[in-house]
Amino acid sequence: MGEKRKSQPKEVSSKKSKPLKKTSSKSTKVSSESKRSLIPYPELVDGSSFCECTSKLTVTLAPVHSCDLWTGINEALNSMLLRFVPQVRGVVLSYSKVTPLSDTALLFNDSPFGQLDISAKLLLWRPIAGMALSGSINVQSPDHIGLLLWDTFNASIPASFIPKDKYEWRPFSDEEISIRASTASMNTKSTDVDTNGDGDADETTDSAVQSHIQQSVASLEISGNKFGSGEWVRRGTSESVGSSGSLDFVVVDVIRANDVLSVTGALR
Repeated sequence: MGEKRKSQPKEVSSKKSKPLKKTSSKSTKVSSESKRSLIPYPELVDGSSFCECTSKLTVTLAPVHSCDLWTGINEALNSMLLRFVPQVRGVVLSYSKVTPLSDTALLFNDSPFGQLDISAKLLLWRPIAGMALSGSINVQSPDHIGLLLWDTFNASIPASFIPKDKYEWRPFSDEEISIRASTASMNTKSTDVDTNGDGDADETTDSAVQSHIQQSVASLEISGNKFGSGEWVRRGTSESVGSSGSLDFVVVDVIRANDVLSVTGALR
């Protein structure tokens, strides 16, 4: 009978399997937070937000203007002023060189209002994302900065679009609020005195002024306007962002609400 062969033991591999590298959860959190903190600045656009163009418009004329087209045209164009007009993609500020493209207005279906095509040179306000604008601050809060552009258009800079490495919110102390309120109150009082004459000035008592100041302080604390709870300042220098009288920003978004146009901006 044949001999049984002993099975030789298998050689154990000396190579050890390398452990898998664990990705740090902290690094992923930091990267995600850093992405969230980045402000989505649009690509900068050179040029002015104002432009002139000659456009073709269709105006609606009431039956009362059937014998006087120019009165109806001027009335229709005046109704477009300071409003966003989709036909020209901007806010109409002024018009000139108006030319009717037809001698008669067209009537459609059973409507008594006529449609007339005209040509006019328009001055438009047409802001787009990426433009650099400047406005005067009319309100400050920890949530946003409100601005007025050319005393006409509204702009807002949310706190999320204010880089915290360059700017910070500094709340006013009670003493600062009282001083600002008293200054505003005295300015109002002096205006009233100038309007009413010297006779009314003699009748003004210290108690009335004091009560007026207290009411001003209370209203300022409630409303949180630009004289109220605090202001945005530059880090390191504590210089107010509105110290120069105006504030430069970059347009991030243009918001249209019915016929009104406003912009959302970001500080750099």
